[in-house]
Amino acid sequence: MLLRLILLLMLAPGLAAPPGVAVAAEDLPLRLPDIGDAGGNLITPEEERLIGREFMRSVRHSLNILGDPIVTAYLQNLGERLISQVDGYEQKVTFFLVNDPSINAFAGPGGYIGVHTGLILSARTEGELVSVLAHELSHVVQRHLVRSFESGQRMELTTIAAMIAAILIGSQNAQAGQAVLTGAMAGSAQQQLSYSRLHEQEADRVGLTMMARAGFNPREMVSFFETLQSANRYAGLRAVELLQTHPLTLSRIADARNRAEQISSGTSGDDLTFQLIKARVKVLSGDSIYLQRQTDPEDIPAAARRYQQALRWLSDKQYDKARGTIRELLDKDAHRVLFHLTAAEIELAAGRPRAAHKLLSSALTLFPNNLPLTEMLAETLLKEGNATEASALLEQQLRYRPNRRLYELHAQAAQAANRLADAYQSLAELYYLDGNTLQAISYLQQALEQDGKSEYERLAMQARLAAWKTEVQAAQEDSQKKH
Repeated sequence: MLLRLILLLMLAPGLAAPPGVAVAAEDLPLRLPDIGDAGGNLITPEEERLIGREFMRSVRHSLNILGDPIVTAYLQNLGERLISQVDGYEQKVTFFLVNDPSINAFAGPGGYIGVHTGLILSARTEGELVSVLAHELSHVVQRHLVRSFESGQRMELTTIAAMIAAILIGSQNAQAGQAVLTGAMAGSAQQQLSYSRLHEQEADRVGLTMMARAGFNPREMVSFFETLQSANRYAGLRAVELLQTHPLTLSRIADARNRAEQISSGTSGDDLTFQLIKARVKVLSGDSIYLQRQTDPEDIPAAARRYQQALRWLSDKQYDKARGTIRELLDKDAHRVLFHLTAAEIELAAGRPRAAHKLLSSALTLFPNNLPLTEMLAETLLKEGNATEASALLEQQLRYRPNRRLYELHAQAAQAANRLADAYQSLAELYYLDGNTLQAISYLQQALEQDGKSEYERLAMQARLAAWKTEVQAAQEDSQKKH
């Protein structure tokens, strides 16, 4: 017990364990930071969530977000596996995929994390990808972004959100960043948003612990640092984007390597699933020349190559070839949900919703309540003209894990089933998630004007409406005070 305590103390910042001695991942502490500075008081967690919604409103208008439910669910599952290792952390994290060939990822306010297609395609293992996700999650958990805006206490929350969006979006697309906010204003905030050397090392340390506790090998972070260094050497005048906001110094690499070697090794992740996701991203992203250079075909498993070929045939509308290939893959590996999803995806694209329905129903017996399968089944029911069943299915999911795509599908299903109160209510929730609270209020008011809701449901909707109006009023009063 004494030896274990000594080892844990030596893993604190600035200290090192004895050479050749590794600490078990489950023994590593991972708690929320005790933030006693102004950053913990100026912007509350609830205000940060409001900033996050405003931030995402700008992101959706300015970046090319790929709404592919399969890749998004994959990133979300990895992220939730990591964040579950943080003791006492309750804020929701939301991952989204940006169609951009650059090697980058970014953490916005409110737990929103964008991942570039180029990052996924540049990672050699799932563990390398996870190392970046863990690093970005560490910035979220440690509230680095909020703490960087201590001097922004006189700004409106919407202004803070716009400034963050301008800088983060600007690092992806300069023209889009300018469209969100003027360059002068963004420039004045750049120093506030750039992560300090201390924040970067703290995010590495927390990220390494998060990875280890989730069962991944922390050495994968060091491996990806080396990948970034190599990519940066051949980047020419334009440096790797991830290194612009996350400077990679020799001391940072050495510190990460030292810490990683002191922790018991996990795995590099699920290599086949990762390679299948890479194949999907490659086709979805448009397969640019830049992306073609990222992977040596000899390193790709045969199943991933066949899966990529099936997706290419699907995109070329050669449905028979795509169907035959995915059936071969299913015959060899019937317990991989990705193949079931793609088989149904092919049938939907070929205009055969009944065949897709059969495939999805069968898959849901193997993977009950799987979110991508359920979403696709709801789409299938809509295409079959069974809006009532689709609406009921989506309502069941919304009780447990509401998200933007479910609300969007439910609004369509409810409208098709002539249940206008439900349709307007889901539109209201959708716009609220998008940061457009005024439009959300308008739709919720329209929902209350319709028939079909019980007295209990109407009371709940009225309470929701009152909360949104209070939120808008508080923001307006805050704006007046600061002016």
